[in-house]
Amino acid sequence: MLARTIHDPVESRRGTVPGLGLLPIEITFAPQKTVRLAVGTAAGDLPVHGYEIHHGYVSAADPELPPLLRDAGGVGEGALRDLVHGTHWHGAFESDEFRRWFLTRVARLAGRTGFQVAPGTSFAAARGRTLDLLGDLVEEHLDTDALWRLIETGPPAGLPFVPPGAPPP
Repeated sequence: MLARTIHDPVESRRGTVPGLGLLPIEITFAPQKTVRLAVGTAAGDLPVHGYEIHHGYVSAADPELPPLLRDAGGVGEGALRDLVHGTHWHGAFESDEFRRWFLTRVARLAGRTGFQVAPGTSFAAARGRTLDLLGDLVEEHLDTDALWRLIETGPPAGLPFVPPGAPPP
């Protein structure tokens, strides 16, 4: 969506449409969907990981456009142009060092000289705390025995059907 032009005969089937024009690139959608884990670096040597899930690929780009990331093989991924940063990698901000670098960079580029990233924030720890809390809330407020019965034996006979799903045969 950051591209000048998007060629999509696959998902929307709208053909060629304008993008936001924020990066000097063109995106073309391919029938084969890319689904893979992504591992690499940013800003030289900061570790970054994420995943890719997309039909689109960069089919044309300004050769002077610097990449945002590099994959494990050193191949550039994404793009940097002024305050615009783009990538196909989802989940890259879960990489703590990369997220800190990115936030510091965009704050500086935006003139926010007093901005400081919290140095000790760990995405993995925050996610773990959130999942623990969710588990505690499920255990405290849901009838987990009834849920297990539904999983193991299915719904009770005569339960009313609520569309849009199809009732069992």
